[in-house]
Amino acid sequence: MSSRVKRKYIPDLKEFMALCASNYAKLARLTGLVDLEVGQAFTIPIDNQPDLKITLKQISRHTATYALTQTSSQISLKRDYLVRMYHDAKVAEVLSGLNKGMLPPVFPYPNEKMRQPDEKIQLNRFLSEWLNFCLEFGRPHSLSKTQLVFFD
Repeated sequence: MSSRVKRKYIPDLKEFMALCASNYAKLARLTGLVDLEVGQAFTIPIDNQPDLKITLKQISRHTATYALTQTSSQISLKRDYLVRMYHDAKVAEVLSGLNKGMLPPVFPYPNEKMRQPDEKIQLNRFLSEWLNFCLEFGRPHSLSKTQLVFFD
């Protein structure tokens, strides 16, 4: 019989930072459309899919923290994600998601709640896919800045 040695999960920092940089660019496109003050929110409606509600929770010189909420009037759904944008490093990471509180970099495994060791990067991957979807299929919201067009 051969004994299998269980390897400890080691996050791929290069992949994680690239993902966070991509998420920063996408979220900057979505949030750059409006000037929000702390506590203000706007919604990006998406036909036949849960809408994206973005609420500014905290802002400082180098960071901004947003609550991103999936909401739907058609089905009972409300998912919350807390995302922090680091403007100096140009990265955005999920701080908490799926209503579970703050995420550690790695979960010990096995654990009582059966969380995966790489749950943090999985949620950041989901954020990336979700932001792609919102950028492609979301409709402009009422707080968009006016776009001026000049004709010759």
